[in-house]
Amino acid sequence: MTHAVAGYLARLGLDERPPVSVETLFEIHRRHAERIPYENLHTMLGTPPPVDAEATLQRVAAGGNAGYCFHHNGVMTVALRALGYDVVPAWGHNWETAAEQQNPQVGHLALYVRGLPTESNPGGAWWPDVGFGDGLHEPLPMIAGLHRQGPFTYRLELRDGGWTFHHDPAGSFSAVDLFDGRLTPAQEAAAHRRLTAPDDGTYARLLVVQRRLPDAAETLRGCLFSRTGSRTDFAELTTYDDWRDGLVTLGIALQGIDDDALRGLFDRSLATHRKWMSTP
Repeated sequence: MTHAVAGYLARLGLDERPPVSVETLFEIHRRHAERIPYENLHTMLGTPPPVDAEATLQRVAAGGNAGYCFHHNGVMTVALRALGYDVVPAWGHNWETAAEQQNPQVGHLALYVRGLPTESNPGGAWWPDVGFGDGLHEPLPMIAGLHRQGPFTYRLELRDGGWTFHHDPAGSFSAVDLFDGRLTPAQEAAAHRRLTAPDDGTYARLLVVQRRLPDAAETLRGCLFSRTGSRTDFAELTTYDDWRDGLVTLGIALQGIDDDALRGLFDRSLATHRKWMSTP
């Protein structure tokens, strides 16, 4: 186990190397989802972190931010393999409409874990995913049908060529098609450039910070905080101090971030929020 993996486990509150088991897989997943937020902060500040799983692991182990799905699931892949799990690479395509589903493109990094049979999942294949923000709190068994986690219900559908994940209706997206196969570095880099492009990249339009708790998903989108799950809450964070505190509460590390740059992002987010609120 490398120093970076040990640091990652320590950040999750695991001081010793845990055994390879279903229970450990679930514990790592839950702690990651709760403690390391999904976010595009650095992309919104104009410095998107590169897609490099080892570099992301070292940054996270040192207490820094991760990023979006390519970063989170990259860390999960490296850490689980270092601990001895049989990890199978995969990738995903997010879609909202049937027309979008017909034009798959790389929009999500994914992984499966094999070789962990249980009474309810005798095939032993699991889908851990900490790259959805408001998605899974625990790995899903690779079994078609409905799966309940806390207040949310998900559906896995087996299709030709892979699986389709249908999010809970309260989630931030509709569905993702999952495909078996390893992305090449060139494919990852191209997808990262497209998703974080400053002009029209999906992850460069609005600040999004999310974490998944046992009974809820919490999101800061621009200047609007929302909590969905066992109860629903909304709060507008329209002062810099409240907004900054919201980032920290969700788990964002602000060490090394220039305060003027952060204030500039707040100003832009507040202007967008006010325009959105004033739209009939």
